[in-house]
Amino acid sequence: MEKITIKDIARIAGVSVATVSYIINGKHEDRYTQETKQKVLQIVNLYNFHPSRLAQSFALSKSRNVIVLTGKHSSILQKAESYDFLRLFCKTFERIGYNLIMRTHLENTRIDSADAIVCVGVEEEKFRRIAQENFVPLISVDGKINDELFFQIYQDFNHVLEEGEKAFGKDNFSLALVDTYNQTLKDEIQSLYGNIVFLDDNDVSKLPKGNIVTVHGSLKDIKGIDNENILVVPANTQERVDAILECFNKATERVQVNSHIVRVK
Repeated sequence: MEKITIKDIARIAGVSVATVSYIINGKHEDRYTQETKQKVLQIVNLYNFHPSRLAQSFALSKSRNVIVLTGKHSSILQKAESYDFLRLFCKTFERIGYNLIMRTHLENTRIDSADAIVCVGVEEEKFRRIAQENFVPLISVDGKINDELFFQIYQDFNHVLEEGEKAFGKDNFSLALVDTYNQTLKDEIQSLYGNIVFLDDNDVSKLPKGNIVTVHGSLKDIKGIDNENILVVPANTQERVDAILECFNKATERVQVNSHIVRVK
């Protein structure tokens, strides 16, 4: 009889490989029921399954640290949006027992003290430099990387434009976005719609007249902007943070997936 693997256990139990790993290593008990735990352990016992020492060593060596790398924001709008996102992100990850290490730059791009590096709005070239130096998972948030090896989570701008058309009609609005350092994502957005303004400083007078659609709630709070003519399809939502967390779990548990690109509505 061939040696049974953790994938075999998952298939027989009808659960994911990650769930089997959690149960075997006694982690994340809030993510599965007692019934699922009993079923998995029964199969483990039945097939006399023993995780490899390498796998057990890997599980025990986790630091429970996550590095969150952001750009050096130059405008108040960038800072406001970053704070709003990090507030949700930190609350979610700290709740499940992770220590967050915030960085705006890395003097040494080689990281040995974290389970993953989450890059927020980081340009593609910098992301690739970090990837070349590290063997921990890298996740790109609000930044597109032309390499599907890495998880990439960002706004579904087709959905944003659809909501704009529902509110104001086709081609009857401007898409206003706080500038991002990731040119690859900017290029994708600009390929979807012609009337786009990227705000790269604090000068909101650059906003066009008429109807405005944005993903940034901070724009609606600025004095002098007609709130009746602005639609916010928010980017900083719990749904997006939950999507990041799901990708983070898959990346750190080395779960194989068909696609690493996640667009959040």
